[in-house]
Amino acid sequence: MLRKTINFDEELMRELKIYAKRESRDFSSALRHALRLGLLALQNPELTADEIIDILEAKAELEEGLVEELNIEDL
Repeated sequence: MLRKTINFDEELMRELKIYAKRESRDFSSALRHALRLGLLALQNPELTADEIIDILEAKAELEEGLVEELNIEDL
């Protein structure tokens, strides 16, 4: 993993710390997660943040074998 020094203003730093606590993540993990969500939001402006989070959760559940893909012909 790369290490990079970046500068944040105090308000953004405070918001990230709160986000980390709310999500039960350490600061670095929360920052990576928020950055990933932000980049996905920029790449998919038609989706809300909640929709992006739901998609990521569904993808993780599928990868862990907790759900199966829906076959429309089985309905």
